[in-house]
Amino acid sequence: MKQQNQAPVVTHIISGDLWAGAEVQVYNLCLALQASGKATVTAVVFNTGILYEKLLSLGVPVSLADEKKLGPWAMAKAIARHCRNHHSRIVHTHGFKENVLGIIGKDLARIHASVRTVHGNPEIQLSFSQPHKWLISKLDILLGRSRQQAVIAVSSQLEQKLRSIFPGKVLKICNFLDVENLRTTWGIGGSDQETGLRFGIVGRLVPVKRVDLFIETIALLNERGMFCDGIVVGNGPLEDDLRALASRRGVADRVTFRGFVDPVHPELKTFRALLMTSDHEGLPMTLLEALALEVPIVAHNTGGIPEVLSHGAGGWLVDDHSPTGYANALQELIDSPQTVTKKTQSGLETVQRLFDRTAQTEKYLEIYRALG
Repeated sequence: MKQQNQAPVVTHIISGDLWAGAEVQVYNLCLALQASGKATVTAVVFNTGILYEKLLSLGVPVSLADEKKLGPWAMAKAIARHCRNHHSRIVHTHGFKENVLGIIGKDLARIHASVRTVHGNPEIQLSFSQPHKWLISKLDILLGRSRQQAVIAVSSQLEQKLRSIFPGKVLKICNFLDVENLRTTWGIGGSDQETGLRFGIVGRLVPVKRVDLFIETIALLNERGMFCDGIVVGNGPLEDDLRALASRRGVADRVTFRGFVDPVHPELKTFRALLMTSDHEGLPMTLLEALALEVPIVAHNTGGIPEVLSHGAGGWLVDDHSPTGYANALQELIDSPQTVTKKTQSGLETVQRLFDRTAQTEKYLEIYRALG
């Protein structure tokens, strides 16, 4: 029989190899759950790094199932051991391999309840030419259907997509942040006129983020006589190729590669606008943070982005996914300061109303209470 008044012990399973959107959201969720006093949080991560250290600093019990040293079966057993040691009642998985290993681990520990959050669309196209990844993807779906009770989508676009894959299990809970704490800590901004035109992009330097489009956009604007600088915040395997592209396009002196920056908020505030040129997105945490800090947004009209930007009321949505499309939107932004003010205020109001932590945390707690 359930002990209804006891806070459930929820164990989060996540890779933690990066400090990207999923990791930021897991940290925000653990922080919010801990502050609520209505759930006890533990975690298993597959890598040391920023998330691992941040969770430890919160006092969250964290176990390392080191994917660099352990095989899949040993990792699953490490998850099971952690769950038994901490009397976990719910396992919450975040990611592709995390889902599979987390489900195996919770079954080894004889835990019934499990939920997953889907943070974004797949970044690779699976096919029979990649049989290993294709088979694991099918196993992931099979286990989600049979061994998990709820699937959380972070945007309406993902919710709609996942309903056909996991019938009757999909719920939407948007990513969130503590808006007022962020504003109090970092202030607000885009940059003023004296700093010049600085446009920025934040993200991993991987194909889906399309940082090449950002660099081409900076080159095109300079060719048009709008002399501007591009700031690339993030690192990844494409850095050398992107530096070479900036050199070929004659803007090596105009594009600065800042690498990984944490915290990113002081850098965000120097941007006249944040560009989001990804081929697709879930619900980017950087987007929410920029809106909270009143940084103007120019973004591809894809994934969860139009939902956050109120279909254009909170920023510039680009359908022409090309340097010309982004350059035209930035030209309009620079020429229309009153429109910038209107859109940034609309974006701030949206993130305060729909993406602040209180309401979204309660939705997670409702699921945990129902399962635990």
